[in-house]
Amino acid sequence: MKDLKALTICGAGVGTSALLKMNIDKAFSQLNLPFRVDVENAGLSRAKTISADVIFTFETFEYDSGEFNAPVIIIKNLMDMQEITGKIHTFLSENNLLKE
Repeated sequence: MKDLKALTICGAGVGTSALLKMNIDKAFSQLNLPFRVDVENAGLSRAKTISADVIFTFETFEYDSGEFNAPVIIIKNLMDMQEITGKIHTFLSENNLLKE
C-alpha cells in the first residue's frame, strides 16, 4: 500500500486539531503498519481543499463531514487514547489495511 494520509480538523486548525494530531500520530506509531502514515492538522475551511485517506474530527464538525472526500472518524475525547486507538483499528480493519 501507498502511504496513508490522515487529517485532523478543528475550527481554526491550531488548537484541538494539533492536540488530536499528536495523539493520532502516537496511536498509529504503536500499530507497526507496513506503510507510512502522514498526519496533518487543518482548519475546517482549509481541510476541504486537502486530499486525505481518512479524516479525524469532533462532534462539533460532524455536520460538515459530508463535504469531505474521505471517511470521517468522529472523536469524542481527544485525550482518550483507548477511543482513538480503537477507532483507528476499526478503520484499518474495515479497509483491510491491518497486517495478518
